[in-house]
Amino acid sequence: MYEEASNTGKVVVYEETIEFPSSDDRSKTRLGWVESKVTPVLNEQGNCEYIISVTREITDRKNREKELNRIKEQFELIFQNVADPVFTFDEEGNYQHVNPGFSKLFGWSKEELANNPSISILPDEKKERDKFSEILTRLKKGEIIENDFAERQTRNGGTIRVIASYTPILEDGKMSGGIAVYKNISNVEELQEQLQESEDRYRIIVENSNDLIRVTDRKGEIVYASPSHERILGLSPEFFEGKPFLSFVHQEDMHKVSDFFARILETGTSDEMEYRRLDKHGRIIWVHSKGGPIRNAKGEVEKIVFVSRDVSERKQKEIDLETQALHDELTGLPNRTLFSRYLDSAMNDADRTGGVIGLLILDCDNFKCVNDVHGHDTGDDVIREFARRIADVINGEQIASRMGGDEFQLLLPALMDRDKAKIISEKIIASMEEPFVFQGVSLHLTTSIGISFYTANEQKTKEEFVKEADLALYQSKNQGKNKYTTYQLQGDTKQADKRSWLKRLFKREDD
Repeated sequence: MYEEASNTGKVVVYEETIEFPSSDDRSKTRLGWVESKVTPVLNEQGNCEYIISVTREITDRKNREKELNRIKEQFELIFQNVADPVFTFDEEGNYQHVNPGFSKLFGWSKEELANNPSISILPDEKKERDKFSEILTRLKKGEIIENDFAERQTRNGGTIRVIASYTPILEDGKMSGGIAVYKNISNVEELQEQLQESEDRYRIIVENSNDLIRVTDRKGEIVYASPSHERILGLSPEFFEGKPFLSFVHQEDMHKVSDFFARILETGTSDEMEYRRLDKHGRIIWVHSKGGPIRNAKGEVEKIVFVSRDVSERKQKEIDLETQALHDELTGLPNRTLFSRYLDSAMNDADRTGGVIGLLILDCDNFKCVNDVHGHDTGDDVIREFARRIADVINGEQIASRMGGDEFQLLLPALMDRDKAKIISEKIIASMEEPFVFQGVSLHLTTSIGISFYTANEQKTKEEFVKEADLALYQSKNQGKNKYTTYQLQGDTKQADKRSWLKRLFKREDD
């Protein structure tokens, strides 16, 4: 640039970026723009003798220019691509620029409008022309006009209904032109009719549905309940409106239903679950519920629709099947699988609370003779009566289980006193003293019991806990039967353990 000024003898102005010291930290720099004006000083012969250079920072100006260009590009992008008709006009209402949306709706191209200023989209009616003249007057006063309903005419003579918005372009407080945006609403009435038909159709479906349909707001308040609430729950839909969505939900399921609602609200996605609710008379009804969000124009979840179906019959079948799978078919007591779960839970509770639990293993002495002499049907009767007598001794917190054959387990959770296990054992032994009478046959049977204990955080597995009770049972058998024995670690435990488990593996001859 300096050479150009020197060689041509003309002033040269140029811009460039340079690094400036940062005002906050002089060790750092910032990038800025400068404008340099290079002026040659010529001698009498017209040759450049000196150069005067003046440089000034123009970063702020460049940033403003950059922002102005960005806004201009954005406006042009919107102007050209918006689907609605948009056009600019001068202070007299004559077209200056129209976007493709305008040409598509009205049929006039921007070239045709530029070449023929007499083209107008105003209808011939005087009221529309007078109305537009009034709009121009208001725009010249600086007013912005929004949502003006009007009629406009297309190139082929058709009439369309529009909602128009007008904004004046002011220079020094004086209107130099304006921007107009039109929205075609000619088919609004048709859409309204279609919407009404759709609403009627869905209303018929909802009002005749056998599902429970309800709508809640964001706070969980019910704003709509379907007529099926009357048929299924015995309460009118109006009864539920304005009430929390947890109304008549089973108390034990309230927490998970609340989480269900919060999950839909937070994620904005549909979800489903099964839970229990109550009808007018307090009867439990199982429902399978699907929840879906309703969003507003901002995309926020505004309401939630729940569609719930009565699945009580199916759920009861599932519960019955699960009960059958986890309970002994002959006695109805928990089987080995379910008892193992109870035992795990009791041991965990003991570790947490610092408690003690007891375990009894018992069987019917000389039971093999009953089957051999009187047959298996009588043997089944004995097992059922044996289980009944055990159940009569224990309370609701204590759990009896049939392991198989004539062998039973009894769990005593949260023992306050270890002697309680001995007292229960004595009561069970005493309950067997009454003869077992079946079809005129009187049987005198006894029981042997083994007892073991588990204390909080004891280094003992569940298998070891059960094995100890089994060893104690073996000791009762070995000492004459019809008694209970508490497990104690003494003697040749390995040999005793081996004998006990071998006897349980093979049917004992003396049972």
